Amino acid sequence: MAFLTQGNPLGHRGKKVSTNRGKKYSLSGISRVVLNGGMTIFKFLILFVAFLPSVHARLVQIIHTNDLHSYFAGTRGGMGGYARLKTLVDELKAQATAKGMPSVYLDGGDFGEGSTYYFSNQGVDSLRGLDLLGVDVTVLGNHDFILGGRQLANQIKEAKLSASIVSANMGNKRMTGLLNYMPDSVDITLGEHKVRVFGLTTPELHFQYPLRPLGFILPPHNIGLKVAEKAAKDDIDYLIALTHIGIERDTKLVQKSRSIDLVVGGHDHIRFEQPKYVKNADGREIPILQAGAHATAVGSLILDLQKDGATKVIDYRLYDVTQDIPEDEKIKAFVEEAYVNREMYFKRSWEEVIGFSEITLNGNYNGVDQNQKSCWSQHMAKLTRITAKADLGFQVDNFQGEEIAPGPIRYGDMIDNFPHFRKWGDNGWKIVKASVPGFLLKFALKFLNSPDSPLPLTIDGFNVKNEEGKLVTYHPEKHRNQKVLVGGYPIKNFKIYSIALPSELTFALLKTSSFLANLVFINYSEVKDGFYWPLLEKYIKDNSPLQCE
Repeated sequence: MAFLTQGNPLGHRGKKVSTNRGKKYSLSGISRVVLNGGMTIFKFLILFVAFLPSVHARLVQIIHTNDLHSYFAGTRGGMGGYARLKTLVDELKAQATAKGMPSVYLDGGDFGEGSTYYFSNQGVDSLRGLDLLGVDVTVLGNHDFILGGRQLANQIKEAKLSASIVSANMGNKRMTGLLNYMPDSVDITLGEHKVRVFGLTTPELHFQYPLRPLGFILPPHNIGLKVAEKAAKDDIDYLIALTHIGIERDTKLVQKSRSIDLVVGGHDHIRFEQPKYVKNADGREIPILQAGAHATAVGSLILDLQKDGATKVIDYRLYDVTQDIPEDEKIKAFVEEAYVNREMYFKRSWEEVIGFSEITLNGNYNGVDQNQKSCWSQHMAKLTRITAKADLGFQVDNFQGEEIAPGPIRYGDMIDNFPHFRKWGDNGWKIVKASVPGFLLKFALKFLNSPDSPLPLTIDGFNVKNEEGKLVTYHPEKHRNQKVLVGGYPIKNFKIYSIALPSELTFALLKTSSFLANLVFINYSEVKDGFYWPLLEKYIKDNSPLQCE
């Protein structure tokens, strides 16, 4: 079909990767035919073998996506959509089947929270979507347990999920309710080959808090290496690490391993037009794959898995999920139903206009974060500060959802741009007010415009004096940190200042380290009636049209 012509071919086409498996395949049957049939048949077989990929081989196809984040209907940039993705996946499978090639569909995790379609049937439809797409195995991502392990277990049960969710480094699965739903690995037979797929989940502490105190994520590398060692003993033909740990950790995993043959990754939202090849502990080059995010692309890797242990990459292509691809009718109906379910959850029309904007509401566009530290981030920080009546208001720029273009702002636009909540029934995250000493504010200033900053922050309430002596908003790229004022005065190291910030920051810190939370914040409390969604709606109406200040 025409839509399968999109994507870029792999530069490493036909690259042979040696392995340490050392298995042999007997040609005794073919030899007997040659001896009995004479020289003519012999010549024919020689020519026949020369034009085959390998008489020892069985070609297989690995189809992969990652970081779907429940973007059922696609992005506002016109990419993606589960109905179009399904059409692509089905065509890739059909073409492979026509060539006698088995396929497996792997997903690199974060299939759940992220898009507002996650609100359809309280997250159950995000799991149903995996089965509708035809996913065989996915890995647990940090956004998949955002409401806790028991909530995910209930969603899996309600969805009657057929796809496998794997994670070898999730600890205490029994206490989180996931023991019966989340194996470390699964074995798949592809043609003549026994393939094992094991999962690794990102271990950062600031992502683990929804699991605490019952569950936790262990460091992935040692666990991954133990799984790989066991696979070698279990006579596995091909070992795939299905990971949601990011490219940096994927690279280190490969470098330490001798048995992992392929990494299908996620978490970074990176789009690899070609696999990233990394040498393992034996010097073999192992491919690592990622396909962007939000169902905007799907990858197809064709492998020649030979019985003597050698592995050859025949082809790799990344196919864009574009609007010219026909929609699968079954998933199209599923998405339309989810749209209605989402409106029923919010009890509001998604199309209701609540204001106007002359600026872009920053967020991600086609799966890529855009315009951090924007005018909209400053508005968000200002709203947070004013609501809490604090000295300073904090906004984390990569908390934004989808980017919203200038023009009318609908109710659904507002939720799409800030889709965060802690539990079903909340009106979004809440605003928290806390107290911090001045020296911590100075420390925060150093990170505002630093590439080493763990969080891209926008802070409202910092000022400087211009040449005329008037107070103006502090901009990290324009002003020196030493000149920053709060309330018109220089920051004093041991003076206590009030700050306002999204509740999830303090909540996460409390769940992971109450000692550190009490060390950073002298006191903290949720602001009364401080839910973001009604506050944002009022702010947009009162300040319409939104402009840069």
